[in-house]
Amino acid sequence: MKCLIIAGGSIDFDQLKSIYKKISDSSVYVITCDRGTMYALEAGIPVDKAIGDFDSVSKEEYEDIRVKVISDSGEEAIEKLIPEKDDTDSEHAIRYAISLRPEEIIIMGATGSRLDHTFSVINMLKLCFEQNVPACILDKNNRIRVLKGEFVFEKKNIYGKYISLIPYGEDAFIESISGFKYEIENTLLPKAAGLGVSNELSQEKGVIKTRDYVIVFESKD
Repeated sequence: MKCLIIAGGSIDFDQLKSIYKKISDSSVYVITCDRGTMYALEAGIPVDKAIGDFDSVSKEEYEDIRVKVISDSGEEAIEKLIPEKDDTDSEHAIRYAISLRPEEIIIMGATGSRLDHTFSVINMLKLCFEQNVPACILDKNNRIRVLKGEFVFEKKNIYGKYISLIPYGEDAFIESISGFKYEIENTLLPKAAGLGVSNELSQEKGVIKTRDYVIVFESKD
């Protein structure tokens, strides 16, 4: 089973529908966060679990959400949180998704004007990795992951031309980058520098080996 989380940030509806169609060829579980539930209903995507304090929708919109989601998936499909809490709606949704032990978590609607929320979700990607659940943030131009160890990129399936590494937390030690335009070995990637930004594949396959966690961006422009 794959898990699709739809948050309440910026969304490209064509991409949302395309991703859902692609992953719904197999089993898919849809979790929505607050306004992300409206996005799902507008896109015609059935919601298995709607989570949030729903402070970003009107009372009328929430009633529409409640009626539609309960009609499709039952009373337990709505989890209404209190606004005064120690986590965000998206964090709550990601933790719930991890508990389902899916083969992958895809998060959409996590980028946009609220960069604080975006950074919060990026931080949660590390938890997914630690729990052995592959996870990524997707928007129209970027795929974002948090990785550690050895990972491979192939031209035939990379998400975007530009591949950037940003240290997660402190400086990150890079054992090697091969098959890329800019190759390095045994190099410390400083947190306060742009050394890992905007690399590109120079071969059909590239391999990156890291000793520490890095945030990996694949960007189309």
